[in-house]
Amino acid sequence: MKKNILNNIKILALTIILIILTRMIGILPWWSFIIPVGALGIVMTVKKWSRAGFGLGFLAGFLTWAGANLYFDAALQGAVLDKLGLLLSVPAIVIVLLSGIIGGLLTGLALYTGKALVAERSINI
Repeated sequence: MKKNILNNIKILALTIILIILTRMIGILPWWSFIIPVGALGIVMTVKKWSRAGFGLGFLAGFLTWAGANLYFDAALQGAVLDKLGLLLSVPAIVIVLLSGIIGGLLTGLALYTGKALVAERSINI
């Protein structure tokens, strides 16, 4: 049981690192983090890491996007999220949660798709 938890933590950390490294390249579009996460799903299947693709991907994406929003909100003294909240008539925390959910869904689906592509074709490397 401890080995499964340790492997899940490693995959979660690797996914978060991939997202952060992808976002550091300024010329790429905002959705470019999906490509290396999908590649990680392929690697997970080839290496026979039997982990839940969508769940770990969702958690990594949610933590990264919500955490980034909270960081920038604190760095800018709440200026952007407060104004966006006024524009949409919702509190700032709702915006943080929505962006986390959207990022989590995208990351979870990318990881699951990467795993499904290899599992569907049954590639033996």
